Amino acid sequence: MKEVLLSFQVRVRIERTDVNWLEATLLVERERCFREALLTVLHQIEGGMGEAPQEPCATCGGPWRGNGRKSRSLGTLLGPVTFTRTRLRCRDCGAERYPLDEALGLAPGMKHTLGVRERALWAATEVSYEKSERFLAKFTGLEVSRGTIHGLAREEGERLLTQDAATRVAVFTQGQPPPPPLRRPRLLFIQVDGTGVRNRATRSSMESKVGVVFSERARVAAHRIELVDKRCVVSLEPVEAFGESLWLEAVRQGVETAAQVVFVSDGAPWTQNVQRTHFPQALYVLDLWHLERACRDALGAEHPAIPALLALARAGQPEELRRCLHRLAGRAPTAEERTRRTGLVEYVALNAAGIRNLPQAAIWGSGAVEKQVDVLVCRRFKTRGMSWYRPGAAALQRLRVLKANGDWDAYWGERQQACARYAA
Repeated sequence: MKEVLLSFQVRVRIERTDVNWLEATLLVERERCFREALLTVLHQIEGGMGEAPQEPCATCGGPWRGNGRKSRSLGTLLGPVTFTRTRLRCRDCGAERYPLDEALGLAPGMKHTLGVRERALWAATEVSYEKSERFLAKFTGLEVSRGTIHGLAREEGERLLTQDAATRVAVFTQGQPPPPPLRRPRLLFIQVDGTGVRNRATRSSMESKVGVVFSERARVAAHRIELVDKRCVVSLEPVEAFGESLWLEAVRQGVETAAQVVFVSDGAPWTQNVQRTHFPQALYVLDLWHLERACRDALGAEHPAIPALLALARAGQPEELRRCLHRLAGRAPTAEERTRRTGLVEYVALNAAGIRNLPQAAIWGSGAVEKQVDVLVCRRFKTRGMSWYRPGAAALQRLRVLKANGDWDAYWGERQQACARYAA
């Protein structure tokens, strides 16, 4: 283990004695000392490498020769640092390499440390790229442009999406076993919903699909329930990929061993397809709030028949509910109202099983997934005037899910470990 002894002199001219001035002054000195320390350590690391590596060029097998020094700038947590390092060139093919960059784990084009990247993305998952730039400058002193933050989000989110896709291929195409369960609940809930996000490329809407898996609930206030073990999946990918990702997450949460699985949705055809394909053993339940909204949209918000219709649904009687709706459709005063009421009959028919199962379910509503649609999608992607290109939105959504699921610190710890380089 190598050691570098560092010593500093900090000279402070006392112009004021209040603690706020002292704090600001010493923060500036801290950054200066850090940069000096980093440059000293880099010099020591490079000094211990020798003139040139012994191994030949990996491309052509030619020898390496020194080719001067070249500077490089790097954004760090305590400000930008510029240093020079030895450049080597292959005598035969002209390839270049920088031994110090390799020792530091600095890939070509890398302009910020992982620490800077993590902090920038932590901000960007919550607020716009423009606000993230201002926040970082104000509260951390980091100068990272909004365009750079956007690029970092795209890179890191796509890294996560690539990992997800590789896992799906391994399980669903190559036949490898899914990840082992982390818990074995008796009762597991799966809720699914979606919302539209404005697509800048097509000027239309693209559906962001959201899934929530949980088994434990705890009352934390008079009117507030916390989902203790909630896990989320959010995706702009086709429903097939979303369903596979949701199943993999459910497997981790014990769907294969749970005594009962309850699948709740708003009744959209794609959500039922996910249930039939990946959770055929689940008790499918139609969210009662969505049924009530459909009734009010079709019949009118104050129609006197609505309470009785909902009572039939709660009793698990979709056939009687359809008969009542047929009668109401026949009495519609206008063709337009008849069309709406007929659509409601079709909606009930499509979700007859979900209505029939309502009395057997411990939960009738999809409040958990509705909340996550709002938190994970609407608050960041659907504020006034926002539109997104699909790749950028998908990458940023994946980063928001990483944080929401409590995996943020573990992920960045793995990133740090993957970049680790150890002294000889």
